[in-house]
Amino acid sequence: MQAVKSTPDAPASSSRNWTEILTSERVLIGAHIFVAMFALSLGVLMGPFQAFRRSPGVTNLLGGQAIGMPIFSYYYQALTLHGVLNALVFTTFFIVGISYFVTQRSLERKLRFPMLAWWTFILMTVGLCLAAYAIISEQANVLFTFYAPMLAHWTFYLGLVLVIVGTWIASFNIFATYLGWREAEKRPVPLGVFAILANFVMWDVASLGVATEVLTMLLPMSLGIIQTTDVQVSRIFFWFFGHPLVYFWLIPAYMSWYTMLPKQLGVKLFSDGMGRVAFLMLTIFSIPIGVHHLFVDPGISVLAKAFHSALTMVVAVPSFLTAFNIAATLERSGRKRGSKGHWFGLDFFAFLPWDNPIVVSQLGGMLLFLAGGITGIMNASFTLNIALHNTTWVVGHFHMTVAGAVFMTYMGILYWLLPVLTHRKLWKPKLALAQAYFWLFGMLLFGAAMGRAGMLGAVRRTDLGGTGALILPEWVSWLNISAFGGLLLLISAILLYTVVIGTIFKGEKVTDESELDIPISTSAPTDEKLPAILERWSLWLAVIIISCIIMWAPVLLQALDWVNGFWVRGLVPGVSP
Repeated sequence: MQAVKSTPDAPASSSRNWTEILTSERVLIGAHIFVAMFALSLGVLMGPFQAFRRSPGVTNLLGGQAIGMPIFSYYYQALTLHGVLNALVFTTFFIVGISYFVTQRSLERKLRFPMLAWWTFILMTVGLCLAAYAIISEQANVLFTFYAPMLAHWTFYLGLVLVIVGTWIASFNIFATYLGWREAEKRPVPLGVFAILANFVMWDVASLGVATEVLTMLLPMSLGIIQTTDVQVSRIFFWFFGHPLVYFWLIPAYMSWYTMLPKQLGVKLFSDGMGRVAFLMLTIFSIPIGVHHLFVDPGISVLAKAFHSALTMVVAVPSFLTAFNIAATLERSGRKRGSKGHWFGLDFFAFLPWDNPIVVSQLGGMLLFLAGGITGIMNASFTLNIALHNTTWVVGHFHMTVAGAVFMTYMGILYWLLPVLTHRKLWKPKLALAQAYFWLFGMLLFGAAMGRAGMLGAVRRTDLGGTGALILPEWVSWLNISAFGGLLLLISAILLYTVVIGTIFKGEKVTDESELDIPISTSAPTDEKLPAILERWSLWLAVIIISCIIMWAPVLLQALDWVNGFWVRGLVPGVSP
């Protein structure tokens, strides 16, 4: 794979442009990745120790229920740190950083507003610090979903708003860069950038929900401007945002599978056009399906639940398209390596490079996503959801998806991106390979065990290691297995940071970027006809808005209190009326 770089006979202006791009990569994008990995280093530690605390085997070994964990004193504070730092901070900074990188490299031009990108980073970092202050000072033990009426310190909500506003500005910068390129090139955009644009179109619309919730309900209540708020309406606003948030994490992973993995395997993607259709479908259908998170809530009509349940099944279609497209691409790679079509045509899996940590991280993410996707479809069933919603089944599903497909693929990206940013080769690739396998098998054990415990009724969002917590005998073995999975994940996390730190300080220096494999395409394929309508973003934005009005307006209008509203002053606790 040939790295993108300026050639000796390039014009001076071209060379200068590439110098600016390379400098911004090392500093700006490196800053985003650093913050992401720093947040992850704190958040990822909380996970295994929560699994240990929920495990009767571990707690009995250490002295019984209510035994303290060495890295946290309060379970719900740890749960909040784990969710916010991993699912909101790590992902957001990583996505913005990799989006900048792919946009610059694929379009072969620097960001339209480089200084704005820096101010965006500063804004998001300030937001992170404000939210982290509230959590660490135990003033925001409100979990990842921060549902009302639980209340956090105002800095928590303000911090989240600043991070979200930062992503809006980042998306503006990326779109401005794309429009400048499109005006000059007049050709289809490379698939990687197409995925990024689709992701931010979806995100900018979806995040309006949580921004509305925070700015009009939670932040005013935390500041004492209002004393009560409407819990049901706040949950509706959150889940307008909450489910597409998963696809905001997932689309960059899909982007890696579609555009980077084929290059790393030395083959061509089976169908570029099919990939674009899949990304558009995810963008359009990820928002008007969020009511399946509210199936157990009162105040939402059965009709609304039925429509959202049906559309949730539709959003599985782009995942099926992706499965077919990527599987066909993997088969190409396997046959190129000697596969003969045995084992019902599936022997090509055995010929893939299972000794390459970059490839294994992505393949492992795909395997975990199979389980996460199937359990997600089950969650979309109203009858099954009623039985499983408030159990550890959801924890297993969520981790298979986010900590599985998303996290493993992001680590696959990191293992080739870090050498580009540091100009050092990956240190100890075998340790990176071990990290990927430890995470794969650890997450399989954890997710499967939590899912099985949930089927037996084990409750989630509950400190099962606390004094007097109810643990039924049939849960015990599965909670213990989940703790063993957590141990494997802890080992994997230690290996990850060993490789990252080792690469930064001990990796072999690279003087010529051509020594590095940078799997970035700078053009769309010429052997496929790509309809221009696929890049009519105003059209797709209009489709998203109309579908949201159709699917969400009746839900919101039915929930609103048209007599009292949700800003009405209520009774202050402890004060007589």
